[in-house]
Amino acid sequence: MSILAKDVTWGVGERAIIQDITLDCPEGTVTGLLGPNGSGKTSLLHVMAGLRRPRGGVVELAGADVHRMPARDRARRIALLEQHASTTLPLTARHVVDLGRIPHRGRWPAGRGEGAVEITEAMRLAAVTHLADRDWRTLSGGERQRVQLARALAQRPSVLMLDEPTNHLDLAHQIDLLATVRELGLTVVAALHDLDLAAAFCDLLVVLRGGRVVTAGPPAEVLTERLVRDVYRVEATVGKHERSGRLHVVWHDERAVR
Repeated sequence: MSILAKDVTWGVGERAIIQDITLDCPEGTVTGLLGPNGSGKTSLLHVMAGLRRPRGGVVELAGADVHRMPARDRARRIALLEQHASTTLPLTARHVVDLGRIPHRGRWPAGRGEGAVEITEAMRLAAVTHLADRDWRTLSGGERQRVQLARALAQRPSVLMLDEPTNHLDLAHQIDLLATVRELGLTVVAALHDLDLAAAFCDLLVVLRGGRVVTAGPPAEVLTERLVRDVYRVEATVGKHERSGRLHVVWHDERAVR
């Protein structure tokens, strides 16, 4: 399914956090949200996922207003992987993944065997099958992130939203997670910090600053030396790697441009 934000504005009190954002994510594409800390990436994801109602504008999923959908219907179509997830409950990793089936069954724990195939497949895709019986509280940050990805996949969504999904992951698992997500064929919207990973795995990039869209388009058009300097205040060279042919960003100085 495609998802579209049109002229979306949201804020807290008198302060607008995101303003007049239009973002079109075609079905089956991976869209990366870029920008410095505080630029509005997480807020935009939450509005698009239906967790926050915009002050203005609309979010449409395959033409239907996301914020007018029943919560369960919305949860069957959109899954959100949060940046941080925690619980003090004595849950195993498999129990956490099982939570992803709640929109389909309406209760937890499940009846015997309900969603077992989806849960097993989600854990396989996220490479956490070996963690199934581990206590959630004993998992590392990276292991928790991958278990939460499995939970999101267990929902069997059409749209997958990821808030800095590579946090806590080593380089190999960062690459593996994004490659796995891309191969699923879902419509994906991901807030990312690593510009090289964004260039490698995203079809479209949207750069935010101060809650507004600075620029949007294919990675080769968006990631320029001028943009890195203007938005991130870093002097860098942007070019194609001689071996991989992928776009990459090499920063020059140890301190940001003032």
